[in-house]
Amino acid sequence: MTAALGSYEEYAEKAIENFARLDAARRYALVEAVESLKPQTVLDVGCGAGQEMLPFVERTNASCVGIDIAAELGKIGKSFVQKSGVSENRMAFVRSPGEDLPFADESFDVVLCRIALPYMNNRRALAEVARVMRPGGVFLLKTHAPPFYFGMIRRRLKTLSAKQIAYPLICLASGTFHLLTGRQLQKGFWRGKEVFQTEGFIRRECARNGLEVTGFLADTNPETPSFVIKKKR
Repeated sequence: MTAALGSYEEYAEKAIENFARLDAARRYALVEAVESLKPQTVLDVGCGAGQEMLPFVERTNASCVGIDIAAELGKIGKSFVQKSGVSENRMAFVRSPGEDLPFADESFDVVLCRIALPYMNNRRALAEVARVMRPGGVFLLKTHAPPFYFGMIRRRLKTLSAKQIAYPLICLASGTFHLLTGRQLQKGFWRGKEVFQTEGFIRRECARNGLEVTGFLADTNPETPSFVIKKKR
């Protein structure tokens, strides 16, 4: 998952710490969701520290690639690989936006995108994911639904900080504009602001790109739905 560039290193270190505390059921949930596929190639879009790829290296023979836009990606990614004890030729990190993936068509068996889509141009990113997936491949997508921002507002009301409360309101406004018009506000004031994703939007965009929502992972909830999506053969 991406983070603001100024806080990326702190975010990445925290993400690794949190991931290390997971029990086996949660740690390997993504791997088990695609076990029958026997993936050989895995892409993590908006990979952050790359922690979501490690279980695939541990439990499968897959080669894993993580992409993120953060300038610090190489430094944090390499440190993560070294600390994990994983052979460096099993995990690679590439600095790239999710809307313009530097990979050939049908390159990956599995694509991960775990709460990074809200920060991207949704339509372009989903089209790119579909392009680089092999027929029969699986896309494990976790997003922010509108209830996530309503929950953020409730939690932040306790701070009595106008700035803290304003952010989720801005995200709801940009997400609503996107939902109603099909256009995403990404310039000027709106640059870097999140947009929410509804299940209906995800299903429509998947259908547009030859993908199909086939189920949900165990960590799905009303605030952060977790989709299992397959590419049609």
